[in-house]
Amino acid sequence: MTRSRRLLDACSATMDRALAMRFAEEVGSGTIGAQEYADYLEIEASFVATAARLHGLAVWDAPDWTAMERNARAVHALTTEQADYFRAALAAWPVRARPDVAERASVLSDFALAAAREGGYGAVTTVLFAAESLYLAWCTRARQEGGAPPGPIADWVALHANEAFREGVDALARQVDALPGTIPDDLLVRWFGGMLEAEIAFHDAVYA
Repeated sequence: MTRSRRLLDACSATMDRALAMRFAEEVGSGTIGAQEYADYLEIEASFVATAARLHGLAVWDAPDWTAMERNARAVHALTTEQADYFRAALAAWPVRARPDVAERASVLSDFALAAAREGGYGAVTTVLFAAESLYLAWCTRARQEGGAPPGPIADWVALHANEAFREGVDALARQVDALPGTIPDDLLVRWFGGMLEAEIAFHDAVYA
């Protein structure tokens, strides 16, 4: 069994709770409120900037050309395709985010950046693998259910359920598999599980 598979198995209960979070359920059923999605656009755009910085750190610390190239592609996607999405969605959305939502949702960036400071490339790879595995799973389910409202919401779901995104998650899994044995499994579990817990709190912030 690969290391990434062992990590997913060890954190399966936390992943199940993350997949059942209210935000993912309401997007999938098409019942997400306009105010809640406005808040989400605000906080997710902020986290995309954090993710770009994390991938940039991974480029700097990458152990080989393959890892460097993969993380560079991720930075490019975050700063082009996803940045374009947020510009268009924020301009089109009829409701503005509440002014305090960013502070309430800071837990995700705080956790990811703290992990990066603690563990460098290994931590960055692990927390991003957690975040992107979660998004691939819930957005694939939402796309299959077909309940996401057309427009910015359905577009966001599709962006995280297409083949390019799946390939990115697979690449992160291979990067986790290649991490040196000097990084113990229990540390990976702490980073991966902690990131999922932070994702739950982050998405719940739009309902506070």
